[in-house]
Amino acid sequence: MSDQNKIPFSIEISRIIELLASQIYPTPFAFLRENVQNSYDAILQRIHKGDDFNPKININITSSTITVSDNGLGMTRSDLTKHYWRAGSSSKNTPEAQAAGVVGTFGIGAMANFGIAETLDVETESAIDGSRTKSGASRSTLSVTKDCITLDSLAPLGQPGTTVSAIMQQNKSVDIIQAEIYIIEFVKYLPIEVNVNGKSVSKTPIQSAISEIQESWSYKEKAVNLGDSIVANIRISGAISGDLRVEVSEIKLGLQALPGEIVLKQGLASLQTLRSGFGLATASVSSFYNFGGVANFLFLQPTAGREALTIESIGLLQRLFRVIDTLVSLKIAERPESNSNQYFVNWASRTGRYDLCSFLRVKLTPGDSAALKDLKTMANLKPLLVYHGNDGSIMEHASEDRPLIMITKSSPRRECELGYLKLYCTVEELSDNPRVIKSLTNAEVGLGASALAYKIESILEVDYFLKVKVRFGSITHDLPILVDRISQPIEICLDPKGSTVRMMLDVYENEYGAFPHMVKDAVRNIIFQKVADLVPSSTRQGAEAFLKMINRSREIFEYDNEDIDDLRLIWDEHLKGNISFQQASEKARNLIVKSFQTVDVNATAQVRDIVPDVLENAKSIQQPEMATGPLPAIERLDVSTNKKILIIPDDQPALKGYRCFLAITEKIKNERGEFFLQPHKTSIVWGGQKALFIFEHHSGEFGLYYDLQTMGLISETSGGGTFETCTIFMKNRIFIPVPIEIEKSFIPDANEKKRFEVKCDILYIDK
Repeated sequence: MSDQNKIPFSIEISRIIELLASQIYPTPFAFLRENVQNSYDAILQRIHKGDDFNPKININITSSTITVSDNGLGMTRSDLTKHYWRAGSSSKNTPEAQAAGVVGTFGIGAMANFGIAETLDVETESAIDGSRTKSGASRSTLSVTKDCITLDSLAPLGQPGTTVSAIMQQNKSVDIIQAEIYIIEFVKYLPIEVNVNGKSVSKTPIQSAISEIQESWSYKEKAVNLGDSIVANIRISGAISGDLRVEVSEIKLGLQALPGEIVLKQGLASLQTLRSGFGLATASVSSFYNFGGVANFLFLQPTAGREALTIESIGLLQRLFRVIDTLVSLKIAERPESNSNQYFVNWASRTGRYDLCSFLRVKLTPGDSAALKDLKTMANLKPLLVYHGNDGSIMEHASEDRPLIMITKSSPRRECELGYLKLYCTVEELSDNPRVIKSLTNAEVGLGASALAYKIESILEVDYFLKVKVRFGSITHDLPILVDRISQPIEICLDPKGSTVRMMLDVYENEYGAFPHMVKDAVRNIIFQKVADLVPSSTRQGAEAFLKMINRSREIFEYDNEDIDDLRLIWDEHLKGNISFQQASEKARNLIVKSFQTVDVNATAQVRDIVPDVLENAKSIQQPEMATGPLPAIERLDVSTNKKILIIPDDQPALKGYRCFLAITEKIKNERGEFFLQPHKTSIVWGGQKALFIFEHHSGEFGLYYDLQTMGLISETSGGGTFETCTIFMKNRIFIPVPIEIEKSFIPDANEKKRFEVKCDILYIDK
């Protein structure tokens, strides 16, 4: 038998900790949050134990040190040995700790602290056995094979609690002001005393987080059955403007109590989440009323990095939002203020609850307006005349005895008005459908118009797989375009007298080089919105086919690329003997770097210097009002740039309300770029160091999220919502729009480098 040599498996502990910390606690801010949370958990556990004391957390921050002290439960020597200094173990995974409402249970904080700390010292006295212990470790001496953590017994002081002190690594200094602002966002709603550098920063009532409204009505009731097995105390405030504010507490799901409360206001969109009053992540939960605010519940669970909530937490929040939407709708429907609340109109239209629209007002001619409920009496005498247009000759049918009901032109209010009238009244609709008065031949419109028709047909067929026939003619109602959706193929009629058509024909005659881009932008802004639901990829089958295609593209990219971007694959290669341990470590190190994007002033340019015609066309084309529905990207596939930030100075008109555009990373462009060629909706939320872009495919079946984590604050306050799509798709770059509210966080100054950690993936939409 031959001799067999063996060696132990070795780990470079400092590098492993650095990798761990970079993924979970990438900044001193995250370190600060984690240790303050631990202190709060210790206080919750001591309160649950029944001790009589005045809970307190003191936080002291300098540019090189962070100290967090509390008078909570403290730790025994065994707690330090078995849990605090052992990665992956937590003393809070017990029924008692969960009953106390602790925030964290992951058991990875102490070791991960060394991603930014050089030394870590802990002095703690246990409220359980009265022992007092001082313990500490240095990053440079950490080892899994040698004793490297000190444990010294001290004389008890009779003062339970823990003090954690850290000295930062030399290259990771703390911005004191930004750190104070950051941690206050997490502790301001705590019911206990928290001091930061001597200043009291806690005990803010959660109800005060969302401003009160000027009440014109209110509804308050206990133990309300909200539906879906949910019962709760609820208070709804309504303003004469239609604005709504909601407070919900004492919630039960079946027989299970859900301790906590939620305060909401319409139109805020983003939701700050808390657990036992401690700040978690900003969440985006779907609501007809765009409800946002503050939610404080024990069922809310953070992910390991604390930057998001678990899927289960979001799911339960969404379930709660659905029943709140319904109850709010039922209550505001009883009020005349419902006429002023567009969110209610959207809800009634989408759910088909036209019976609740009795307070919506419609215009009468002659006359002013009337509530729909008042038209019931009129309908008992004779059928109501209903009209959808503004043709003067038709409006002559109206009289004082029999006024004309002027139906709103815009959806969904139009559906609500018609739905209610058809449900409760006898109506006689006067037809006013737009129509082509006179069709024009090619000879009558000329060569330029023929070229325009061919170009539009080609764009719709190639880009959107939609077969159409474009013709020209005179259209009633002064419409520039009319789509005949019944004919096969679909017919689009353009009025050559329309300003946009005249402008494109003029470009064809005098500046042909700009003609293709001009037509493509006109199709995007004007024609697409009229035929969007006819585009094959807007169907479920089309969406599934497209999703399968981009997932297959991603697969090919990942496995054909020499730089395999997956830690598991890297270590599989090492275990197979294909690469050395040093090579695997280097690849892992590169992976961490590659998840960041760096932008400086040299990577910044003005939009007019890269794609000037985009601004010119936006100014020239008569576009509809801001649309938050799906839109295609602005395509300039013949233009390349090495810039990563495009800006529009204040002295120039903004593009769709934006002045800053950020290039997505090269890796994500290669993996997911095809998505942006499809029409999509754009939603953006931000808070703290994070901005989350959500792009929803126009089928509504799936989307793409693009998650940016910055080294500094993006905004001192959370915000966001649905924005108009304004993606710019170029030959080698894809730019996404950055709202004006946060653009300063993305545009680098002269000697500044902006650094973003990027995450992106497909988002499946649960309907």
